[in-house]
Amino acid sequence: RCVLFSLTRTVTMSIAAIFYVALAVFICLIEDRPSSASIVDADLPGHLQPVGFHRPAEIIIDEYADPYELSPQEFYDKYVAQSQPVVFRGASKHFPAFNLWTPEYLTEKHGNMELRIETKKDGAGAENPYGALGIGRDTMANFLKYKDTSDNYVVSELPTPMYPEVEILPCMSCGNMRTKLSEINLWMSGGGSRSRLHRDAFNAINCQIQGRKDWIMIPNNQTRNVYFVASTEWEMGGLSPINADSVNLKKYPRFRNVPWGRATMHPGDCIFIPGGHYHQVRSFGQSNVAVSVLFSRIELIEEVGFNSTGCDLNKPDFVSLDKIPEILWQYPGSGMMSMGNLDDVLFRHASLKRKSRSTNITLKVLLKEYFDKSDDSKDSALKMLKILDEDGDGVATPDDLDKLPRESWRELQKYTEPFTVYSNSYLQEFAVLEYEQVMNAMTKAFKKSGVMNREEFVSAYHTMATGSEYYGNKLFDELDKEKKGSLKWEDVKGRPLKEVFKPFLLHTEQDDGGNHLADGDVPGREREIVVDEEEEGELGEDEEALPEDEEGLSEEENQEDGEEVEEEEDEEEGTDDGEAEPQTGGDQHDEL
Repeated sequence: RCVLFSLTRTVTMSIAAIFYVALAVFICLIEDRPSSASIVDADLPGHLQPVGFHRPAEIIIDEYADPYELSPQEFYDKYVAQSQPVVFRGASKHFPAFNLWTPEYLTEKHGNMELRIETKKDGAGAENPYGALGIGRDTMANFLKYKDTSDNYVVSELPTPMYPEVEILPCMSCGNMRTKLSEINLWMSGGGSRSRLHRDAFNAINCQIQGRKDWIMIPNNQTRNVYFVASTEWEMGGLSPINADSVNLKKYPRFRNVPWGRATMHPGDCIFIPGGHYHQVRSFGQSNVAVSVLFSRIELIEEVGFNSTGCDLNKPDFVSLDKIPEILWQYPGSGMMSMGNLDDVLFRHASLKRKSRSTNITLKVLLKEYFDKSDDSKDSALKMLKILDEDGDGVATPDDLDKLPRESWRELQKYTEPFTVYSNSYLQEFAVLEYEQVMNAMTKAFKKSGVMNREEFVSAYHTMATGSEYYGNKLFDELDKEKKGSLKWEDVKGRPLKEVFKPFLLHTEQDDGGNHLADGDVPGREREIVVDEEEEGELGEDEEALPEDEEGLSEEENQEDGEEVEEEEDEEEGTDDGEAEPQTGGDQHDEL
């Protein structure tokens, strides 16, 4: 019996040992097996990998070590007119900003400058870009204070008080490249961000001050292969639906044919990005700062081209921005921004093209071509006609349009933009948050406590309605007119609460097309984001053809051969770089 028991015990332990060994081997095999996401399709190099893995880089981007080597005429002929990018090594080391822009200097010198901010992450679980002045707006000092612990980054117009510290390069210091500067933008982040695959409407020279950026460049004649869909003839910025960090070559097979090049920008380097050139930007470094100088697409219009007036008077040199009054859109550091406003050269050209369609412009024509039939539209149309019709006879002739100065074309854009980009204003919070969401959250908070002091109210507004602490305090002040320091539900329910929260209703309803949510989608602007998942985005219809090599595709063309271009269920974290009426600075953010 003892022998039998011993044998039975030994066999049982052996079976158990074999089982556990087999289980361990199985687990190891499972752990070592590559996931479906990491399996590389041998027949599709680069499938579900970032742009650049689909084929070797074959485009060589020219570089210049001496920023004085290229004359303005050579720069225009070789690069602007040919839509070719070019790198200027060490060029921005000549800027005062290169040595001045430490966090301490920027905080002390420009700390009160108001900046437009966005968040690196978007989609489910992402917070709004909270700043010292509400959602989407911060001060320089506050941004720098929390930069390393925040997902926010700056994509803003450069305030004019900072102009003396930034310069344009010698190759564009004369002629109409200097006089056709459109806008100056500032980029600041803690690194780790990257943009969508997109193209910008403007020509631009982007100069790195701090940190490093990798630019993946794709020629503008690859529109069909990047599945870009254009909506209008002159709004030439926009996004490719392709996720640049995980290219689905089965869904977008033509992308395999896309040639590309890479340019790495270190502190002090500048790169010329031709308008319409597709690119993706990846940022690195704990502090990443860059300035972008945007200028008109003069190369698209034959009668414009490059005008070298003044180039023979002085040797081309660096010129600080404060010495160039011709910059079209300028931002003083507070008030309304104008990011996304049209290029005046193309706006003028498109408007003058209407000569072939109609002879004279009247109020009736303006209302038909630009506006609906509301009273506000009629008022805007009358203001437009006053600018166009200098002699006041109620009719603007084609000759009147020919004689209009640049300043007049700029004024006209105030009335022709289709909607307001709330991220350019102090109204973004009212546009991002929905009226019902705010009302429901605050009503629930009041009913739960019965009475709330300032701290409790602001906390509820922030945590339950996802609003900013800045506007939470503003709203409390509006409700607590008598300065009691606390609010009772009986005192604020009904009309008082509805009146204070009315701006959320107004600015949500004003744009029933959803444009109030496009805080980062400014045509012609890149937006740096963190991309973790794929988002295809909506594709508009191709209403009109673009200039040669920049034509967008229709949805039908993108769907040929059974290929589908549709919005995927997975939402990418982030959206890429709305037009707004430029206004002067002021205390709009103090008015609800």
